[in-house]
Amino acid sequence: MRAIVRVFYWIFAILVIAAAASAWWYIYRPLPQIDGSASLPGLEHEVTVDRDIWGVPHIRAASVEDLAEAQGYVMAQDRLWQMDLLRRAARGQLSEILGPRTLLIDREFRTNGFAGAAERDATLLDPESRKVMEAYARGVNQYIEQHKKNLPLEFSLLHYEPRLWQPSDTLAISAYMYRTLTDTWKRELNRAKVAERAGADRAKDLFSEEAPMDHFVVGDPKVIDDGSQRSAADPGDEDDDDIQPDTVLKAKGEASTGAPTAESEPDLTAALSQSIQDFLEESKNEIRQSLGSNNWVVSGAHTATGKPLLANDTHLELSIPSIWYEIHLTAPGWNVKGFTLPGAPMIIIGHNDRIAWGFTNNGADVQDLYVETFNPASPDEYRVKGAWTKAQIIDETIHIKGQPDEHLKVTVTRHGPIVHREGEKAYALRWTATEPGGLANSYNWLGKAHNWKEFREIMKRVWGPGQNAVYADVEGNIGYVMAARVPIRKKGHGEVPVPGDTDDYEWTGYIPFDQLPQALNPESGLIVTANARVVGPNYKPYLTDRWEEPYRTARIYDLLHDRHDLRPEDMLKVQTDTYSYPHVFIADQLLAAEKTVKPKDARAQKLIEDLKDWNGIADANSPEVSFLQGVRRSAIDLLLEPFLGKDTNLYQWRNTAFLQKVLTDRPAKWLPATYKNYDELLAAAADLAVTNLAEQSKSARVEDWAWKRFNSQDMLHPIGHEGMLKRFLSITDKPQSGTLYSVRAATKNHGPAMRFVGNPGNWDESILLIPAGESGQPGSSHYSDQFSYWYEGKPIFAAFSDAAEANARKHTLTLKPGS
Repeated sequence: MRAIVRVFYWIFAILVIAAAASAWWYIYRPLPQIDGSASLPGLEHEVTVDRDIWGVPHIRAASVEDLAEAQGYVMAQDRLWQMDLLRRAARGQLSEILGPRTLLIDREFRTNGFAGAAERDATLLDPESRKVMEAYARGVNQYIEQHKKNLPLEFSLLHYEPRLWQPSDTLAISAYMYRTLTDTWKRELNRAKVAERAGADRAKDLFSEEAPMDHFVVGDPKVIDDGSQRSAADPGDEDDDDIQPDTVLKAKGEASTGAPTAESEPDLTAALSQSIQDFLEESKNEIRQSLGSNNWVVSGAHTATGKPLLANDTHLELSIPSIWYEIHLTAPGWNVKGFTLPGAPMIIIGHNDRIAWGFTNNGADVQDLYVETFNPASPDEYRVKGAWTKAQIIDETIHIKGQPDEHLKVTVTRHGPIVHREGEKAYALRWTATEPGGLANSYNWLGKAHNWKEFREIMKRVWGPGQNAVYADVEGNIGYVMAARVPIRKKGHGEVPVPGDTDDYEWTGYIPFDQLPQALNPESGLIVTANARVVGPNYKPYLTDRWEEPYRTARIYDLLHDRHDLRPEDMLKVQTDTYSYPHVFIADQLLAAEKTVKPKDARAQKLIEDLKDWNGIADANSPEVSFLQGVRRSAIDLLLEPFLGKDTNLYQWRNTAFLQKVLTDRPAKWLPATYKNYDELLAAAADLAVTNLAEQSKSARVEDWAWKRFNSQDMLHPIGHEGMLKRFLSITDKPQSGTLYSVRAATKNHGPAMRFVGNPGNWDESILLIPAGESGQPGSSHYSDQFSYWYEGKPIFAAFSDAAEANARKHTLTLKPGS
């Protein structure tokens, strides 16, 4: 028996040692060097990389090129696999490493033509941008070359090595973000279907851009001084802005190429490819249904210091690693700290020593679908003004791990690629993202602006994605600019698919920059955007009528407009506010209706009774929030089913604003014949809601319907969707308060992907944080060290001055030129 026990202990000890050795080899050995010195041959001079207690790097360089090269190296230290995944997704090259399960994703991106657009636009870069992009790529590639034998965990699990980085890879990631923020063509298809079924009269109600809770930045007829009159001039200076409309050029499709990866050893591809496919599809769908970001800026009249404060939290998919990366960059002409995307040089959102800025998605309509007519006798011909014309046919070769290549036939008309077919109809997509120059002109250069005039000059060059930019500076100015190339159409606005065989719906140019919405120092001292409508009736150029719901904007206004003592912590409290206006509205409607018509289900009756004490906060433990959310959805379905049947999800407009208007005005034309009045409809919606909650929760008890049961937080790693990898790599099942309509917009996989409060009165008291951590390597202490601060709404003050950074410094790495 003793011998058996001894053998057991030896076996156990060997297993422990083997597990520890494997963990060290795959998890800890790839961790980057962050102290001492390392070689970076492309540099002209030494570069120092300090890191603070959060692992946030501060790079100091003697030139902008050295700065960019060091940034590429440092970014690869922390996020190399994420960078590779994003560029592969954008280029349609996932199947090369993951096998056939990701073919649908690859086909979509190949059809969009992002790889060809990125390669083309890399040749259109201005000299300064080209130097920076090439230097950044050199830095990434030096890290890859130096670490081929100790790459991050994901490369080992998937058994492949990354290709060298190219400037076009950075532009391809820009295209990926274009898709995230501006890909709306499926909504155009759905709008056409809904309008056809509901009829023209009802379609006006369904697709109205009017909402009583909107707060316009410019164009409000009730506001005399919104700041738009002075926006074109630097404060105290005159600036003639005579930019001419840009001509519209048509992008030519190009095939992307790539070498297949040789495979000879077993790996985990089959097990992990489904996780990555699910991750990309879920994040796409989540964003499409719940896109939301907040930013605002207040003048010194609203703050404790007399200096402006600026806040921004962009709502994107929540993943590990985070989509944003924090960094501080210093070189001649540059001293900027903020957030950038993995694979992108410089900084996109943040502050320097003079100004701060932040973004939300504007939603400007930059996609149009054209219905093309193809020749039945010659399928590669389509009709243009009465004559058959040859379409361009691109043979896209998709390499598939473990299988023969697939050849995807992409048909491109004068408007763009055919992205969808229904019966005999073929839909071609025109998109500013793939127009020449669309990817080459983005937001990475704002860090060198030092005042409003310089900020506007840089914004003039931006193509997109169209963003609401708020601005603050140390002189006390606040401002707003929406910059993007927004098409001017000959006819219509591109809200639904239009005929492609005529020139009647062509683009004739872009809205000139000086006609895009802008404001400087509005009398109110407050500018707020949250993806809702930003332009009022007095603003004439067409941007879109597909605005998001107005409730977050309204809540932010209500919390800020009469304050005069705001501090950075107060801005963070607003960012984490979980009050939900539409649910309060529905609660009031139910309480009023219940006086005349009660629901049949006793549980619905009890929940309505409990609403009398509900305070509007969407608490994670509240079953009332789950109930109200169910009533909201059921009421919309009951109103639309007479026209759309069970396809009510086709309607994804401002459906809650539509519901609010119908329940407020109670028009006879929208009341289904089944009900005598709207109170009966609300009672029926309440009964449906509790039935659905019981089914979804698999419990008939109200006590089991807490909001967290349906809206808990899952922050997933792309390969951490299940099993041991989910426990090791992801953060899941975290109760969270808030709804889609709260300032802290909260859905299961979507929410604030960063939080930023810029404080021009004292940059060292600015707040910067991301949901997880700086590093994408699970063995790093900075893999998820910021999560508790993000989750609990606590601030991380980001040192900026030399003295403050010296106190926060924890590591220093010197990058030296030469071999």
